[in-house]
Amino acid sequence: MNFQIVLILVLAATATFFVVVISIGLVVHKALHSRIVLRRQALYGEYSQQVAEIILQELPKLPEDSTASGMFDQYEILLAPLKEHLEKMPKRKRLLHRAAVKLALIDFAKDVAGETSDRLVYFCYSLGLVDDEIKLLSSKNWWDRAQAAHDLGVLKARRAVTPLAKALEDEHPDVRIQAMQSLVILGGVHSLQTILLKSRNISQWTAIELSIIVMRFKEESVPFLIDALQSSDQSVVLFCIEMLAEIGFVSAVESLRTMALDYPNVVIRAKAVEALGRLGDGRAEELLLGLLKNPLPNLRYKAIEAVGKIGVRSALPMLKERLRDGVLKEKVLAARSIAASGEEGISFLTSLKKTGDEALGNVAQQVLEELRVEPTLT
Repeated sequence: MNFQIVLILVLAATATFFVVVISIGLVVHKALHSRIVLRRQALYGEYSQQVAEIILQELPKLPEDSTASGMFDQYEILLAPLKEHLEKMPKRKRLLHRAAVKLALIDFAKDVAGETSDRLVYFCYSLGLVDDEIKLLSSKNWWDRAQAAHDLGVLKARRAVTPLAKALEDEHPDVRIQAMQSLVILGGVHSLQTILLKSRNISQWTAIELSIIVMRFKEESVPFLIDALQSSDQSVVLFCIEMLAEIGFVSAVESLRTMALDYPNVVIRAKAVEALGRLGDGRAEELLLGLLKNPLPNLRYKAIEAVGKIGVRSALPMLKERLRDGVLKEKVLAARSIAASGEEGISFLTSLKKTGDEALGNVAQQVLEELRVEPTLT
C-alpha cells in the first residue's frame, strides 16, 4: 500500500513538473514571438519611409534617343544604397530586413501607377524579391503558396506568368483562386484562355470567384468561354455554359445548339438547352421543338421551359400534349410555358376549369395564380 502511495505521488510530481515546464516554454515562446512581431513592425516603418523616398524621387530627364536601359540605370542608382545596406548584413538578419522591404514595396504597389509603378516593379526584380515569391509557390505550406500567388499579381511580375499558370493546378483551392486573380492582373481577359484550359473540378466557391472575373470583361470573355466548351472537364463546360447564358451574347447560340443536339453527356446537353432558352434566340426554335418529345425526361423538361422563355407559338400544340400526357412536373412546366405564350395560352388554361379533369384544372389554377390571373368561368 505504501509503495502505491509513493508511486502515485511520484507520478503526480512528474506530471506537475512537465506542466510547469510546458507553461514556461509557452510563455517564453510567446515573449519571443511578440519581440519578433514588434521588430518587424519597426523595420516595416523604417523601410516604408525609405521606399517612399526612392520611388517618388525626381529623376533627371533622359535624352530623347535614350533606350529603356538608360531608365533602368537610373533606377539602379536610386536602389544602390538600400542594396548595399542589405548585403552587408549577416544572412539571418538580412532575411528579416528583406521581408520588411518586401512588405513595404507590396503596400506601395497597390496604390501607384504609371512610371512610379514601373520603377517599383524594377526594384522588386533587382532585389530578387520576385524570384523569392516564385520559389514560395513551391512551398509545402499552402498559405505561403497562396500569399506568394497573390503578391506576384500585386507586384505585376510578368516573369511569374508560367509558374502562376502551374499554380492553377495546385491541390488547395485558395492557391488556385489567388493564381487566377494574379494572372488576370498580368494578362487581362486573355488570361481566361489559360485559366479555363487548366481548371479542373471547379467548386462552387471557385465558380463564384471566376464568375466575378468573367463578368468584369463580359462580351470580351465570350470567345474564351466558347473555346473552353471543348474542355474534357464537365465542371468547366457547365461553368462556361452558365456564363454564356448570363452574359447573354448570342454569338454562343450555334455552339450551344450543337451541344444540345449531340453532346455525349446528358447533363451538359440539358444545361445547353436551358441556356438557349435564357438567350431567347429564335435560331434555337427548331431544335427545342424537336426535344419536346425526347425520351430523356431531363432534356424534355428543359426544352419545355426553354420554348416558354423564347415564346414559341408553334410549340403550343405539343405543349398542350405534354400538359395532357406528362407526369405532374411536366404538366406544370408545360402549363407555365403555355401561359408565357400570351393571351391565347392564358385563355386556354382558364378554359381547363370547365373540362372536369380535376388534375389539369388544379395545374392550370396553380400556374394562373403564379401569374396573378384570376380564372373566369364564363
